[in-house]
Amino acid sequence: PPLRPHAPDEQQASSDANPPAADHTPQDPFGSQPVVEFDAAKEQHPGVVLGIAMASYRDHQGSDRFLLLPGSDVNITVPTAGAQIKRQDWQFTIVDFYESKMSEYDSTFVFVPIKVLQSMRGIGTNVTSIEIKLKPGVDDEMVRDLLRSKFPAELYGIYTWRDKQGALLAAVQMERAVLNILLCLIIAVAGFGILAIFFMIVVEKTRDVGILKSLGASSRGIMGIFLGYGLSLGIVGAGVGLTAGLLFVHYINQVRDALEWVIGKPVFDPAIYYFYEIPTIIDLFTIAWIVMGAVLIAVLASVWPALRAARLHPVEALRYE
Repeated sequence: PPLRPHAPDEQQASSDANPPAADHTPQDPFGSQPVVEFDAAKEQHPGVVLGIAMASYRDHQGSDRFLLLPGSDVNITVPTAGAQIKRQDWQFTIVDFYESKMSEYDSTFVFVPIKVLQSMRGIGTNVTSIEIKLKPGVDDEMVRDLLRSKFPAELYGIYTWRDKQGALLAAVQMERAVLNILLCLIIAVAGFGILAIFFMIVVEKTRDVGILKSLGASSRGIMGIFLGYGLSLGIVGAGVGLTAGLLFVHYINQVRDALEWVIGKPVFDPAIYYFYEIPTIIDLFTIAWIVMGAVLIAVLASVWPALRAARLHPVEALRYE
C-alpha cells in the first residue's frame, strides 16, 4: 500500500509504545564528550617492563623486597616533543621486570611499545635514536666513522658505547694502570726478599761450598746449584700464587659475602659500583706475563748470591772451620 505520513497523535502513540533506551554513559561535567571508564576486570593498560631496581630494594639481610609486582598499574609522565612542551600522563600495567645486573640500567630503563611511546611524545612515526648491535669481532669505531661519513654531523650524532662511557672507561683504565704498578712493586719487594734469603743461605753454606770446591766442584756447578734453587723457588711460588689467585677469582662473590657478614655493611654498594655481583674476566695473556715475570725475578734475585758462592776460594771458605 502507498506510504502516508503519520499524524501527530500517531507519532506520539508510537513513541509512548517504544520508549528510547536509557543512556547510562557518564557525561563529562566540563564538556559534552562522554567519559570512557576503564574496567580493570576486563581491560588492561598498555604493558610496560620496568627495571627491577625501580620496583624493589635490598634490605640489610641481602634479600630483595618488591614494592610492585607484575599486574600492578603505574603512571608514567613524559614531556611531549615540539615547540610547546606539554606533560603527558599515561597508565601502564607492569608485565615483567628487566634485570641486567647493572644498577645504572636497572634503575633507569623502562620498556614500552614503541607505537605507544610515539603517541605519548607526539612524534608520529619518528624516532629519536637508533641502536645498532654489531656482530662479535666487528670494529665498532670503523662502523662509527663510516656512518659519520654518510650522515651530516649537524643533524645526526653517531657514537659508540665507548664514546658515551668515555669518562668511566678512562677511570677504569687509570685504576688498572695503578694496580699494575702496585703489583710490580709487590713483586719487586718479594724479589729483594729472595735476594736477602739467598745471601743468608750463601753465608750459612760457606763451609759446604768450600768442601764441594775442594772435592773438585767447578764454579759453574756451584753457581748452577743456586740458580736452580732460585728457579725452583720461583716456579713453586708462582704456581701456588696462580692457584690461589684463580680460586679467589672464582669464589670472589662468596668472599665478598663473607666480608659483608663480618663487617656488617656492603663492600661494593650496587648504587656506587653499578653491579650486584663482582664481574671477573680471566685473561690468559695477563696471567702468563705475571707468572713469567715472577719466575724471572726469582732467578735474577739469585744471580748475585750465586756469583758470590761461585767465587769462594776453598781455602778461604775452610780457614776458620
